[in-house]
Amino acid sequence: MTTILLSYNEVQSLARKTACGAGLPHGVADDIGHAAVWLSARGVDAIRIVVEALGDDACGAQAVLRDQAAVDVLCCGESRQVSLHDREHGLLLIGLAGAAATNSGLNLAARLANGNVLPLAQVSDASDLIPDLKTFHLLPDDGGPVLSGSSRPAATDTAAYAAALGLAARTYVPASDFSRAQGAGAGTTDND
Repeated sequence: MTTILLSYNEVQSLARKTACGAGLPHGVADDIGHAAVWLSARGVDAIRIVVEALGDDACGAQAVLRDQAAVDVLCCGESRQVSLHDREHGLLLIGLAGAAATNSGLNLAARLANGNVLPLAQVSDASDLIPDLKTFHLLPDDGGPVLSGSSRPAATDTAAYAAALGLAARTYVPASDFSRAQGAGAGTTDND
């Protein structure tokens, strides 16, 4: 497996564009970008996780929307516990909840399938959570030490990177004289 290293900014931007290309609303796509950074800082190939969740399957995008809504219910205080059963893309949901907890200052924890409670603020390596996230609950947590992620994002598989670029490309405007006249593409003074 060949991998590439991206910056956190590139992870966030590519995950957001991938989500937009999969047809998700821009606000949810922004949340997925933050979740990808959260996961990548904790040793997970977040681009692969986003592509697996959203890919070409509309059901994956719908499941992500339902899961994001569940995280929102918890973060808004409408419920102190949200149960989620048999979610195929549990690691993306953990990333969404982890990013929401970090951005909002909430203390959230995940109850894993084996019954263990994992405070999201204390996750420093999420890579070994993958096999254990078929069924879990998000719960308010009483706090504890807050751990930050790695200073470098996790490496991304080149196949997942290519798939993400393919999804992101769905948002591009086709090149034509009309689209260029309307402002699409690089202008004659663009030197990037």
